[in-house]
Amino acid sequence: MSANYNIPAYILCGGKSSRMKRDKALVLLQEEPFIKHVVNALNKTTTTICLVSENRNFEQFGLPLVADIYKDKGPLGGIHAALNHTQEGRVLILSCDIPLINSQTLTRLVDAALSNPDANIHFATANENWHPLIGVYSKALLPDLEFALQQNRLKLIDFIKTQTYREIAIADTRSLTNVNTPEALAEIQKNI
Repeated sequence: MSANYNIPAYILCGGKSSRMKRDKALVLLQEEPFIKHVVNALNKTTTTICLVSENRNFEQFGLPLVADIYKDKGPLGGIHAALNHTQEGRVLILSCDIPLINSQTLTRLVDAALSNPDANIHFATANENWHPLIGVYSKALLPDLEFALQQNRLKLIDFIKTQTYREIAIADTRSLTNVNTPEALAEIQKNI
């Protein structure tokens, strides 16, 4: 598939990576960092990719870095930074720790979001599990995000529940795998 969507993608590269004990975005899988796997899937989906991070180590990927405006506020702060940065009405948000993500999953998500613009948030679900960091977020969320961040209400799921949202069922549950620990990494390495 060619990169034919006019929706920018933002990869959230912050976080403390405390369970992984090292920067998750730079952990290697099949000799490539997680973030490179995510970028490779995105290259078939969109032509605009940015990294939400101030970490200069990410300059090696040749992509724009976008800094959080509200520092140390977790994913909510990263989504706010992305929406504040873009000129488009929607953005595709991905975490950096989903190295098995693929263009088919992203196409399903973006197609569903763009064909049903009634919700401000569209995100992947599988087996009743929410994957809000594989989602499409509307710029219309900015005022509510600002308010939540200023009030220090930082739980992403709680924020989503205050908005109009739509769950997009993804059959390929493996592509949604979030790799947070050395044990999770070892498990996916066994099955590749």
